[in-house]
Amino acid sequence: MDVNIKIVGLGEGGAKALGKMISAGVGKGKSVEFIAVGNDENIMLSSAARKNIFLNRDLTTIYKNIADALDGAKMIFIVAGLGSHAAKKAVPIIISCAKNLGAVTVALVCRPFVLENLSRKMNADYTLEQMRGKVDTLLVMPAEKFFVFRINQPQVSLNELFDAADDVFCQGVKIFLDMLNKRDSSLALFKWGNAAFGYGEATSALDAIKLAAKFPTFEENEIKSAQGIFVRLVSGLPLSLASIDAANKFIKEQLQPDAEFFSQDELVPTLGEKVFAAIICTRK
Repeated sequence: MDVNIKIVGLGEGGAKALGKMISAGVGKGKSVEFIAVGNDENIMLSSAARKNIFLNRDLTTIYKNIADALDGAKMIFIVAGLGSHAAKKAVPIIISCAKNLGAVTVALVCRPFVLENLSRKMNADYTLEQMRGKVDTLLVMPAEKFFVFRINQPQVSLNELFDAADDVFCQGVKIFLDMLNKRDSSLALFKWGNAAFGYGEATSALDAIKLAAKFPTFEENEIKSAQGIFVRLVSGLPLSLASIDAANKFIKEQLQPDAEFFSQDELVPTLGEKVFAAIICTRK
């Protein structure tokens, strides 16, 4: 499915996340363009994105530059730390442009640490309010959750935690993009509202889905309280119907009776004997 996709990284964190995605080959073979947006010219000039937009301009120029960069997009990803001034300034403009284009918007964002300064927390509250109900899918992760990814380290720096966040954002965008591999996928599938995602890899579909269900950024009882669930299984070898059914059953048995359930599976030989499972669930 050929869709014009723009992935926008906001601020220093967003620019670094884009760099990791580009290095990992996210979006390879698809019509994807990476766009970095920020205030710091040094960071923007060193960005791996081919298009960089500076925010230290007048508002009219900023709006035009962002609108030109997003022109033609059918799907827009926003990747950002919510505490940044770049996110506060650019998010309302991106949402406005997306609405004009009729583009589907997916936002993967991180809340500041509880110990960060008041200014960043206020930026985050404002930016999140601008997103709620205006982007098609909103995935918000508190920064504290990323400590779990470095739990075996005696001391963890902020840079290491941000690196863990970049890994998760990179995988999250990849999961959404890979969903477009299926011919029966439509952009309507990406309108999840307030959502969360998890993933895991194992040698069987059931074990992979169990790992995904315990993903560190999920809240307690995330699946049990979900309004809707999307499961994606990617395997290196053909999966039997029984193994797919077992993985789906594991999730279905946890759902509320009125929760919606969708599943998708795909064969990707480069995975070898591994099975990768991803879960997206809607939050109330």
